[in-house]
Amino acid sequence: MTRSSAAAADSGPTDEPALVRRAQAGDRAAFGTIVRAHQAAALRLATIICGDSTEAYDIVQDSFVKAFHGLPRVRSTESLRPWLMRIVANQAKNARRSRARRDARIQRQVRLRVDDEPTPDDVALTSVAAEHLTDAIERLSDADRRVIGCRYFAGLNEAETASALGVAKGTVKSRTARALTRLRAELGNEFDDEVVQ
Repeated sequence: MTRSSAAAADSGPTDEPALVRRAQAGDRAAFGTIVRAHQAAALRLATIICGDSTEAYDIVQDSFVKAFHGLPRVRSTESLRPWLMRIVANQAKNARRSRARRDARIQRQVRLRVDDEPTPDDVALTSVAAEHLTDAIERLSDADRRVIGCRYFAGLNEAETASALGVAKGTVKSRTARALTRLRAELGNEFDDEVVQ
């Protein structure tokens, strides 16, 4: 079959306006005729856009379901093909985007699982660093410990820390800066970059 004959074969039935009116009236057989007339073109379009011929079948099926529910808004004098292909194109684009997000999420989870497996050296260094950090924090004043505790251990933002400590937001900012300077001094250069960012 040549390209022109393939295009003619799935360009739509000649009595499409009548089929649309019947389908709008609830005639599922009429809608089935419309689907058969356009499904090959819809499948090609979905495959090209989503890049996966297996997923394209689901996209086309979902597109035709969506089209069936949208039929009441179609004027029977309009050509149905552009409207149907727009639905297919949008569904395929959304499917590709969803797949990309899903793949990225899976890759992140795989990396996290790998990263969650610390080596014995990592465990030793982490425990030494944690002990060193704990000792350094213990040597700070109560005010410094409170602001660092709220900001970095409880994960509060400046406004939340201000509310928790009963001080102004600007006070939290200046206290945090001073407390971090003192903590860095307590930690020394050896752990400075690793422990306090």
